[in-house]
Amino acid sequence: MSEALLKALTEAARGLGVELMGVAPVPQAEGEGGWFEVHEQRLNAWVEVGAHAEMEWITTQLDKRRDPQLLSPGARSALVLWMGHRFEPPPRPAYATARVATYAWGRDYHNILRRVVRQLSKVVSAHEPEARTHGSVDTSPLLERAFAERANVGWIGRSTMLIHPQRGTYGSLAVLLTTAELPVSAPEPHPFRCGTCTDCWTACPTGALSAQGLDARKCISYWTIEHRGLIPREMRPQLGEWVFGCDICQEVCPWNNKAPVGGEGARALWQPQESHIWPDLHAWLEMSDEALNEALLGSPLRRAHPEGLKRNALIALANQGDASALGLIEAQLSHPSEAVRLTALWALTALLTQMRSRDAQPLSEDQGELITRLEAWCRAQLSADEQLNSDEAREELMWALGSLSALSAQARV
Repeated sequence: MSEALLKALTEAARGLGVELMGVAPVPQAEGEGGWFEVHEQRLNAWVEVGAHAEMEWITTQLDKRRDPQLLSPGARSALVLWMGHRFEPPPRPAYATARVATYAWGRDYHNILRRVVRQLSKVVSAHEPEARTHGSVDTSPLLERAFAERANVGWIGRSTMLIHPQRGTYGSLAVLLTTAELPVSAPEPHPFRCGTCTDCWTACPTGALSAQGLDARKCISYWTIEHRGLIPREMRPQLGEWVFGCDICQEVCPWNNKAPVGGEGARALWQPQESHIWPDLHAWLEMSDEALNEALLGSPLRRAHPEGLKRNALIALANQGDASALGLIEAQLSHPSEAVRLTALWALTALLTQMRSRDAQPLSEDQGELITRLEAWCRAQLSADEQLNSDEAREELMWALGSLSALSAQARV
């Protein structure tokens, strides 16, 4: 048991900005029981009911998630690292904007924590040259939160987030597996301390959280970040004004009420930017995909790709009732991505419907002309059937035609 190595790792980690650290034992074989068994069972049940949605990368390496020895043979210890990324946001600007998950306000956590993991791997090698390491920053098939709970860094709450009693939930995790044997931080996993609180379940607008855990098929973060293509029509209004991720379950968590925000040192490390905290949705739509991708260099926002961000922006603008964006949205009907084009069609139809209901007056001449153009566009798309990628696209066009026809009929009354 290397006390000296753990001391060296602790000192190095603090110097690199790590706020919480713990050590968990690594199971030596799948199904051996012990502390890891409950997490295996939870994972199996989650996948069996399809709650992972279309994230097939989870199931392709399911064996390694169940058995860390397949990922890092001979691993004895898991060094768990936590760095906070909570900051006070600037005031909401006057331009058309929307919400972004806090972790994406600044630099990509992968880049920050990978550097930490690399440096700590060097510390291990310096003390035990024969020891091997494997670092994971939300990229390897590893149940990082399970190891964090066993390392006493926090507990997995009803929100499925890792919760620390003083620092709350706003943090990023990394795990360094090593064949070196380090002293374990605690004899048992961190106790569950959510009590009877179910605030996160109640606050989730889509019902994604329950006693069964997180159902990604209902999760705003899944749809705005991981999903590629068209978002189901029934989900779009439920996204509200979230264009990348969602923090609702964290915002209502009582453990965050007194959790600290990052100081100048953390701010210098994470570099939160107002343009990422409060993105200019009109600017996103005006920019080419290439320009938008370049503007987000080094940001987690790139995960959704430009077409995903534009799709999300269109939904947010419609949900906000931003009639000033009609021209910008119509321009997206020529976007290369079918998902963006069809989402733009939906957004225009939704906005026109809102305007008709809100004003309780006949549509203006400009609005009537827009409806005529949209109907013609829909018919052109349907006639060029080879350009449609799916039955889903055809159904979307038929829905829009029906809605636009109803608006036209109302305008004539």
